[in-house]
Amino acid sequence: MMNYPALPSFVLALLALFLKASLLSGVQIISRVRSRRYLLPEDAGMVGLRPVESEAELVQRCARVWRNDVENLPLFLALALSYALLGGDPSSANWLFGSYVLIRYLHTIVYLRGLQPWRAMLYLSGMLVCWMIAIGILQQMHL
Repeated sequence: MMNYPALPSFVLALLALFLKASLLSGVQIISRVRSRRYLLPEDAGMVGLRPVESEAELVQRCARVWRNDVENLPLFLALALSYALLGGDPSSANWLFGSYVLIRYLHTIVYLRGLQPWRAMLYLSGMLVCWMIAIGILQQMHL
């Protein structure tokens, strides 16, 4: 890892985002079980219920957070990995990657609670961090 001093920061960010996804899955499962509302016939049948037209609001919000993460996290992960593999500064990586992870955790919380304008502000903050990483990549490449 001597050639890639920022790689541990990337790995920690990846693990923290994996933990967030796991926690979100747990919230979705618990919400589905508590509401006893299942969209898919096989899920409803497993607990002796009939399928419903729509799931509970929190289950739906969890699904929207998942979709938002699928749209946004790959860009961050590609940028962060590129930064690390180009030999980026580990203290900058700690700050940038840690900030992004914290922003995404907060974004998830405000998304689940339906809090605007905070959700939009956190999204834009995350994009700003991604742009800072992109600039750091260009600097590493001496462009």
